[in-house]
Amino acid sequence: MNQQILQYDVVIIGGGMVGASLAAALKNHADKKIAVVEACPFQSDLQPSFDDRSIALSYGSRRIFEAIGLWNKLEPEIEAIKSIHVSDRGHLGATRLHHTEENVEALGYVAESKVIGRALMNEVQNLNHVDWFCPASIESLQPIENAVRIEIKIDERLVALQGKLLVAADGVQSATRTLAGIGVKQEDYQQSAVITNVQTDQLHQGVAFERFTDTGPIAFLPMTENRYSVVWTCQREDAQRVLNLTDAEFINELQQRFGFRAGNIQKIGARFSYPLIYTEAEQLSKGRVVVIGNAAHALHPVAGQGYNLALRDVAELAELIVEAEDPGNELLLAEYHASRFKDMQRVHTVTDTLVKLFSNNISGIGHARAMGLICVNLIAPIRSLMARQSMGLLGRMSKLQRRLPL
Repeated sequence: MNQQILQYDVVIIGGGMVGASLAAALKNHADKKIAVVEACPFQSDLQPSFDDRSIALSYGSRRIFEAIGLWNKLEPEIEAIKSIHVSDRGHLGATRLHHTEENVEALGYVAESKVIGRALMNEVQNLNHVDWFCPASIESLQPIENAVRIEIKIDERLVALQGKLLVAADGVQSATRTLAGIGVKQEDYQQSAVITNVQTDQLHQGVAFERFTDTGPIAFLPMTENRYSVVWTCQREDAQRVLNLTDAEFINELQQRFGFRAGNIQKIGARFSYPLIYTEAEQLSKGRVVVIGNAAHALHPVAGQGYNLALRDVAELAELIVEAEDPGNELLLAEYHASRFKDMQRVHTVTDTLVKLFSNNISGIGHARAMGLICVNLIAPIRSLMARQSMGLLGRMSKLQRRLPL
């Protein structure tokens, strides 16, 4: 008896933040039959993309969500970043960016992952043209004429799916990317990010802080309920020690490293950490397989660009999919590569340079950094360029980035 093969236009591997965003971007295009294969149960608390961590959303990402029709559902539960304060520990000088200089409502926003995840799931769960397979995992991948055939494991049985386009949105350890034969380049920063939420004795007033130290940057991002989401970058060998500190010890050390610009830290939430390793796919597509999000590029969290870059992947790919009769066409995927590669490289260059320039104590560099921050603060065009990079508004913009529906 021949195995039944389920036919789709697009098969998305990974139904977390990035994969669900792509499904949501395609919600009004019922002519495209879509499958989403996700390792976690549907709307499960086990989904790592939808946990209590916070995500920095750029102003450009707001515009994408507006075009998809999700922004009004997110806005009541997120916090606006009205200004950004950038400083270097142990040196004078700072750069300040403010939303009024760019004539926007906010430079960015901070949202809990679970808030975005809930909104995305509510948007896609009842779409008739989207089938969800979860919990399921991809087991094999076979290119065939004008399609890609995969086998997934679900309920201890194998199911065959076939799609004109296979989208790998299954994260930095992407099994789909590996099965497609797409290699990766990596650079280990020998750092770890310690994540937590804190409350201080001052109102945050929508100010985000990026404080560079000799062991890496510390970010304080304003959240709802007058909290801050904290990303504390430390040396890899020191991360476990930091996690094991008592709450009082943790507060004291973080306060000493960051300073008192945000006030006195009074409460902290749960802590966890992850290693910081830059990962880049050697190619964005191969055959009829395309990689997006962390499967294509996993960045250092400095400047909070990871999910914003992934959303621009989603916006560009969704636009190409809806306009194509064959979404896996070689010319279409070549166009995707050309449109996304420059943005990816620009963001990597900015984040990588910031990490390496500010995370060292080489003689003389500290004074040069201080002068650089002072100059950026004094020269409006440079300050505006920095702000627009942070907002995700540089380079070619897709329809969704321009608030145009697909």
